[in-house]
Amino acid sequence: MNPTAAVMRRVLRGSRDQVFAAWSDPHLMAQWFFVEPGWCAQVENEFRVGGSYTIEMRTGNDALFVIFGEYREIVRDSKIVFTWNSPLVQNTLVTIELRALGAQTELTLTHELFPDAAARERDAGGWQGCLDNLARFLEIRYGV
Repeated sequence: MNPTAAVMRRVLRGSRDQVFAAWSDPHLMAQWFFVEPGWCAQVENEFRVGGSYTIEMRTGNDALFVIFGEYREIVRDSKIVFTWNSPLVQNTLVTIELRALGAQTELTLTHELFPDAAARERDAGGWQGCLDNLARFLEIRYGV
């Protein structure tokens, strides 16, 4: 396994445009973009190439994690590429790719340029929590 990249795939209930909207609309992102139940998120999002985003995740114990970056590439309903900076890793890159599977969508998340395998594994665990929340959000919002 490449020590500088984490790759995750998830089949989600919902169309590509519904999944894309969940990643591009800050009001929708705030409903699922956090690691664990009991956390909450506040999202500022200038969704365009060169635009910036900031995600503030607050834990149940009121600890705050701030993630920020810039959008590098956006292909409607197909692909989003953005930089990722957090208190633990800086100057990493995330690519979200969406592929239609009938009424469902396959999401491939690639997070790369980690400094080491430990950083990769730590963030991969956080992404798993976020993707679990995204799956629940889509099921509740769209009833699929």
